[in-house]
Parts: sequence; structure tokens; C-alpha cells
Amino acid sequence: MHEFDFLGELVLIGAMAVAIILIFQRMKIPPVIGLIFTGILLGPSGIGVVYDEKLISTLAELGVVLLLFTIGLEFSLDDLKRLKRVVLIGGVVQIVFTGMAISFLAFWFMQAIGHGISTSASVFLGFAFSVSSTAICLKILTDRDELDLPHGRIALGILIFQDLAIVPLIIGISFLNPEAAPSFEMVFRKVGFIVLFASGIFMGFRLLMPKMVRIIASLHAREVLVIGALVICFGAAYLTSLAGLSLALGSFVAGMVIASTDESHQISLTIDPFREAFTSIFFISVGLLLDVKMIDLPFFALIALVVLLVKGLLVTIVSLVLGNSLRVSLMAGMALAQIGEFSFVLAESGLRNNVINDEVFQAMLAIIVVTMIVTPAMIAIAPRFAEQVAPALGFIPLVSPDAPLASVKPADSAIICAGEIHAALIGFGVNGQNVAAVLHATNISYSVLEIDRELVRTMRRKGEPIYYGDCMERKSLLRAGVDHARAVVLSISDKTAIRKSIPMIRQVNPKAFIVVRSRTLDRIDELYAAGADVVVTEKFETSIQIFSQLLNHFTVDPELILQQQEIIRRECEKIFRHSSKLS
Repeated sequence: MHEFDFLGELVLIGAMAVAIILIFQRMKIPPVIGLIFTGILLGPSGIGVVYDEKLISTLAELGVVLLLFTIGLEFSLDDLKRLKRVVLIGGVVQIVFTGMAISFLAFWFMQAIGHGISTSASVFLGFAFSVSSTAICLKILTDRDELDLPHGRIALGILIFQDLAIVPLIIGISFLNPEAAPSFEMVFRKVGFIVLFASGIFMGFRLLMPKMVRIIASLHAREVLVIGALVICFGAAYLTSLAGLSLALGSFVAGMVIASTDESHQISLTIDPFREAFTSIFFISVGLLLDVKMIDLPFFALIALVVLLVKGLLVTIVSLVLGNSLRVSLMAGMALAQIGEFSFVLAESGLRNNVINDEVFQAMLAIIVVTMIVTPAMIAIAPRFAEQVAPALGFIPLVSPDAPLASVKPADSAIICAGEIHAALIGFGVNGQNVAAVLHATNISYSVLEIDRELVRTMRRKGEPIYYGDCMERKSLLRAGVDHARAVVLSISDKTAIRKSIPMIRQVNPKAFIVVRSRTLDRIDELYAAGADVVVTEKFETSIQIFSQLLNHFTVDPELILQQQEIIRRECEKIFRHSSKLS
């Protein structure tokens, strides 16, 4: 029975994780931090009772694969096309400039402390530290409902490119090996083979996977659906690994392909329990990797802090160059400031190729883990930090070409004219576009303020009166005509932006009728206190639609249905607060 000794370690890990998370929840600390702390406590830096690190790392990698697959299921190929500028331009610039900056700092710092390293080693450190953690970033952004927000999309786009860049980075390490002289012809052939093989695999995904999903779902057997979903997920990851690409990238692409099918929701529900279990093990494995003496930890923490500052600053600059606001760019920079799990792979490759020695290798692992540990807290405080810092940096000339400073009123057009009945829409997602369609059909003029630059360009070509800008900036509100709008509709999801922009709207237009969208009821009091006239809660309005359709089916008088709707709306807070206490 010795071959099952690892079960004892898994049971210990699970029990300790549950206990620590329960304690951390009382302290209002995110569960992710509790999982990492569990790994530190049980690993070599703690009491050292977990030894089967190979098994843990394997399970952790499966967790990353499942996480990226489920995220892909909610992210269609059309969404990827909208991110092409972020992926192709932002990703390239971020990798190159971060790699160069950290290479220079590593070379200078090691010389300063009397432990000089070679140029090839410093270049290796720079590019190994340039990649961020796909698993940690996407997990936390998804849990916080921020992946669909502008800074979440920026993070996702750059992470996609980083996953693609792992292969050329690994190949590039062979050129840094002082004992080898790789042939450019050999490298060219290898890269060409990877590109052709990967292209064939992705085309196969597009053609075959939707059909496979429909066949599996048509059998109406839950057992088959579970097994089929896991086969598709891990099969896609395995095929891309054969091409030299990362497992996580393959599962993410497979998820995106399936997202266009009607069965994607069923697949997502089937995978979710497995994803939660394995991704939890991934975060525990991060803590298990920390193996340093306590006396060296402050030194490594200081280096990690410098890396976080440099990466965060450079990602912020890249985001600004792409035309995003300072607030959004700061949040994206804080989300991508850490060093990623693929850096472990690069570190091992560098050690095998004699680019770095074992001492530098161990230091790299410690620095990587430290940056990962602080990431959940950094992403959590990013909205508040950006909210405070962005106005203080307002003196920096970061004006978008689509948003000239001289204009504080909407441009003259047949749609927007002073004195007309006018509504200003903040955000042009599904809700914003639906509201705009109704306003257009009823001949009510409107303007739109949107922070997604690509969406602004697309909708402007379609003739929409849309302006690029951040609703937390006074100049952007004025540009969209909020100061003379009779009504303002905030249909965005960014909680910080909603809370901050309502008082600003009140300042520029005290008489405006402000309608705010909220996903949950727990923020109603806060939004009304901020100055909203009406708060429309998604979950609450869904319940009203359900009972209205039900009463209509039973031929209840329409006037009585309207009365019931008004009664429920008046009593909504009491009803939901009471139900939340009972639950």
C-alpha cells in the first residue's frame, strides 16, 4: 500500500487549507492567500511535512489547464479579435521592454553587490522575469468579476501573448549557453515546424471541436458529458504541448472554440468542480515552492519589490500607449506586475543550459514565489489605488488622439443638439446598446461615453454618437455632453468607476436624472447615497420578469401585474435583506 502514501499528504493539505481559509475569512483575507499560506506552512520553509512535490506540481498544472479552459468557454473568438492590438502590439512591447529593463537592472545590481554575472545571464533573468502568472491573474480577476472590465481585457491580451512567447524564449536560451553554438538554420526549422504544426492543430480545433461537443451533449448522459469535457480539455492541452506550446494555451483556445456552441454552458458547469479543486492545489503549490532561509527572505523580498515596481510601471506605460486611461492602465499594471509560473520552466531550462548556476536558480524561485504571494492583495487594492493616484498624475499630458482637450461639448451633429431631450449613456456593452436602440427608435437623442477604444472606433464607423473616455474624468463627462443631458445612464460593471463617477456627474449636472445598473442588492444604499435617482438591480429585475411572465400566462389583469411590480420594487430591500439573513 506504500504507493498510496501520497493520499496522506493530500488529506493533510486539504484539511489544513480548509482550517486556514476559515480563519482567514473571519479576518476578511481572500481564500487565495489562505491557499498560498497553507503551502508555505506545510512546505520546506514551514514545518516541511509535504515531500511529494512532483505529484503536487502535476495536479497544479492540471488546475491551470482547467482554469484556462473554463475562461475560454466565456471568451469567444470575436472577443479575441477585439484584443488583437493588445495581444500583438501590447504583448510584444511589454515582453521586449520589460526584458531589457530588468536585464540592465540585474547586471548593474549584481555588479554593485560584488557578485557580477555575465551579460547572457542578465539577459536571461530579464526575459524570464518579463512573463506574468496567467493562472493567478485570471483566477483573481474572474473571482472579482473584473475580467470583462477594460483592465481585465488588457491583462488577458498581454497574458495570451506571453503564453505564445514561451516557446521562442525557451529556444532563445540555447543561444545564451556559453558551451553551445546553435545553428540558426536548425532554430529556423524548429520554429517553422512549431508554427505549421500549431496552425494545423488550431484549424482542427475550429473544424472538429464544435461537432464533438454536439455529439457528446446529444447523448444526454451526464457521465459521458463529464468524461467528454475532460477529454476535450486535456486532449487540446496535450496536442498543443506536442507543438511546443503551453498546455494552458491549448485548453484556452479549445474553450474559445467551444464558446460559440449552444452546449458551452453545459460543459462549463461540468468542469467547474474539477477546476476549483485543481486550481486550489495550484495556489498551494506556489507556497510549497518557497524554500529559503528566513535570514535571506528580506533580501529576496526587496528584489521582488523592485521587479513588481518595474513591471507594473512598464505595463502601465504600454497600456497608456495603446490609448487607455491612466486609471485603467494603473490597474492593468498592478495585475501583471508579478512573475509567472512559466518562469519556473525558463529557470530550469537556464540551469540545464549553464546560463545560470544553482545559487541564482534558487534565488529566482524565491523571488518568483514572493511576487506571486503578494499578487492577490495588489489586485484587490488596485481600484482604490488607481482612483487615488490617477487624479494626482493628471498633470501628465496623456491625451488620446480621439479625445482632444479643447472640446468640452459634444461635436455638432444632427443627433445631439443643445436643448433637445438628451440622454448620456456611460458604457456601451449589451445593456448600453439596448438602451441606445430604444432611444433611437423613440427619437430621443443620446450620446455615449465608452472606455474601450476598439469598441468606440467600431461604433463610430456605424454612426453612433460615441466618445472615448473614462467616466471618472470630468473632461470625459463634459465631452460626452453629460453637463446638459436630462438623464444619465450608467450601464457599466466597474464598481469603483460607478461609485466615483456619480458624485462627479452631480457636480457637472445637478439636475440630471441618474439611472445606475447594479448586479447585486448589497450596494443599493451606497449608490443612492452617492446621488443615484434609480438603481436597477439585475438579479432583482430578473425575478420581476419571471413572475410577470408567469402571471401573464395565467391571464392575470395587466394592471394588477403592474401593481405587483410596483409593490415588489418598493419592498425589495426588505424582502432581499430578510432572505439573506435566513440564508
